[in-house]
Amino acid sequence: MKSPLLPCPWLASLLFATVLLLAGCASFGTGRTAGAGSSATLQNVEDDYRQALLQTAASEEALDGMAVAAEPDLKQTFAFFSTNRDKMEQVGSRLLTHADGMFFRGTYYFVESGKSLEACAFPRTARGEDQQSIDLGADFDAVSEAGGEVKRAFRAFQLDIEQIHDYLAANLTLNGVDSIEKILRKAKVDGDSLQDSLRQALAALQHAKTTLAQGAQKKG
Repeated sequence: MKSPLLPCPWLASLLFATVLLLAGCASFGTGRTAGAGSSATLQNVEDDYRQALLQTAASEEALDGMAVAAEPDLKQTFAFFSTNRDKMEQVGSRLLTHADGMFFRGTYYFVESGKSLEACAFPRTARGEDQQSIDLGADFDAVSEAGGEVKRAFRAFQLDIEQIHDYLAANLTLNGVDSIEKILRKAKVDGDSLQDSLRQALAALQHAKTTLAQGAQKKG
């Protein structure tokens, strides 16, 4: 009886190396590593902060609607609140990604596009934009600290709207809404706090961008 055929050691090594190379090609030029996004441009972060500002305001509007809704409108008003709760979660996940990226990667979290390079040494492979780290200098601390404040403020607002949603999903009555009046007020306060932290973070980003632009002009 013949024993099963096993791959030669050199062939196994070649296959392993090929897998590693292909994995590297898949992420080359994206400015990201395996797992959660590990880099972003200043414009990416600014756009996400601005979107979060708009969504926080929309979520607060939905909360206000719940607080004053009449009995016949409760179901529709709750559906509107639930939709905005979901959108807030999606936007908030990017806020957390940015805050954690700046905390764990430091200034290397921010990148800018470099010149086009060959992504891999394989035929028919598109050329990609290399992502190079940018140095924010002393401005990074302010940007990172502001990002951390955004994370804390979002977590507080997130907890409020999750508690409100879970409770009303099982108690969608006027009495149910009245019984959580205190947390509805807290959510309003935490939503305002989140918007304030986002505005401060945007100001820190704008200052960093201005400093970078001035530095580029001096070099030019």
